[in-house]
Amino acid sequence: MTRNMPALSNPVTVYYHPGLRAERKTFMNARTVVRRQERAQKSSIKNFDRKHENIPAPSSRPQLKKIPLLDLTRKYRSIEAELRRQWGSVFSSMKLLNGSNLSAFEGEFAAYCGVKYAVGVASGTDAIYLSLQALRISTGDEVILPAHVPAPVIEPVIAAGAKPVLIDKAVGDYGPDLNGLRKAINPRTKAILAVHMLGLPCDMQAILEVAQKRNIPVVEDASQAQGAVYKRRRAAGWGAITPMSLGPVKNLASYGDGGVVLTNDEQLAQYVRLLRVHGQAEKYDHKIYGWNSRLDELQAVVLRLKLPTLDRDNARRAAIAAEYSKCFADLPVITPPQFFDRTSVYHQYVVETPHRDPLQRFLESNGIGTGIYYPVSLHQHQAWKAKKLPAYSLPEAERYARENLAIPVFAELNDEVREYFSSKA
Repeated sequence: MTRNMPALSNPVTVYYHPGLRAERKTFMNARTVVRRQERAQKSSIKNFDRKHENIPAPSSRPQLKKIPLLDLTRKYRSIEAELRRQWGSVFSSMKLLNGSNLSAFEGEFAAYCGVKYAVGVASGTDAIYLSLQALRISTGDEVILPAHVPAPVIEPVIAAGAKPVLIDKAVGDYGPDLNGLRKAINPRTKAILAVHMLGLPCDMQAILEVAQKRNIPVVEDASQAQGAVYKRRRAAGWGAITPMSLGPVKNLASYGDGGVVLTNDEQLAQYVRLLRVHGQAEKYDHKIYGWNSRLDELQAVVLRLKLPTLDRDNARRAAIAAEYSKCFADLPVITPPQFFDRTSVYHQYVVETPHRDPLQRFLESNGIGTGIYYPVSLHQHQAWKAKKLPAYSLPEAERYARENLAIPVFAELNDEVREYFSSKA
C-alpha cells in the first residue's frame, strides 16, 4: 500500500548488536538464524558492549543532536500563524464552547471517516466512557478487551461499573486473540472493546463475526488509528460506536485534550450529545443525568487546521516505516505486521526483540529517542491487583510488553534517523 507514498532518499544501513538472535521458531527457521548470525559477525559494532553494561557511541560516528521520539513543535511551526489568527477570532467572540468550529469539525471529521455522526468530547477516556453509557453498560455487565492496550482503555470500563474481562494479544498481529475472545464470551458479556493499536486496524470483520453470533455490540477504539484503512474503508464505523482520543500525541492531535465519538447510529449519537453536556437538550432542560465532556472551540480550531494534511502526514509516516522495515528485514527482530487489506498509519513504529533493554540503551546513548508501548500488561498493573480482579496468564501480551521498542516515526521527521543508521561504524 506504500507504492504511491513519498519515499525517503538513499538506502539505510542498520547497525545492531550481534547478540540479537531469534528465539521463536514461529518467525524464522534454523537456517535463517545461522545466516543472520553470520551477517551479524561481519557487520558488528565493535564498541557495542556484549555484556550490555556500557554502550558507548562508535568512535568514528559523528556525534548527532538528540532526535526525540516525537517533536510536537515542528507541526506547530507549520500552522502557527494561521492558528494564532483563528484563535484570535475565537477570543474576540468569546464563544469558547459549543461554537461554530466544533460543529464544523464534527461534520468534516465524520465525512473524512465515512460515518454519519461525530460528537466532540473532552478526551479519549471520556469518549470510551460515554460510548459505554450510550450502550447502557452498567454494574454487573462484562466488557471484553485485550490486555496489551494502554490503561486509559480499561478505566472507563471500571468507571461504568462493568467488569473488564481480559484476553491475550494475537500472535503476529496487534489485535485480540480470536480464540480467547470466543472463550471469554458468556451471558454477562455486553460489549467487546476492540482497540486499533499503533496505527494498525484490527481484523474487524473477524471480530464482528464473533460478536454478531451472540448479538454483542463492538466498541471500536480508533484512538491510535486516525486515517487508517481496513478493507478500503476508514478504521471507524465498523463497530456500533467508535470512541477516539485526539490528544497531543495522536496522528490527529489537539494542543490540549480532546476526543470524539463516531457512529452511524442516530440514537447513539443523540444520546452521547446529551451525555456530554449534563444531559441537557436545551439550557436547564435535563433529559437525563449526564456528564461534563466538551471539546472546546480552541481545540476544534487546531483539529480543523490539521485535518486537511492528515493523509499526507500519514503517508510520510508510512514512507519512514517502509524504510525502517527494509533496514530490519534481515535482522532478528520482529517488525510491524503488514496485511494486504489493512493500511497502518504508524502511530508508532515498534520492533520486538528479547534484547529490548540493551538495544534501547544503545539507541538512547547515540541520540535516538525511544519509547515502550506498553511496558506492562493491564493485568499486571498494581491498580488491577488493588481492585482484586482475577489473575490471568496471557503469555503473548506479557512477551510483547517485555520486547517492544518504538523508534521515531513522526511525520515531520527529516533525514536525521536515516543519516544515523547509514553512518559507517
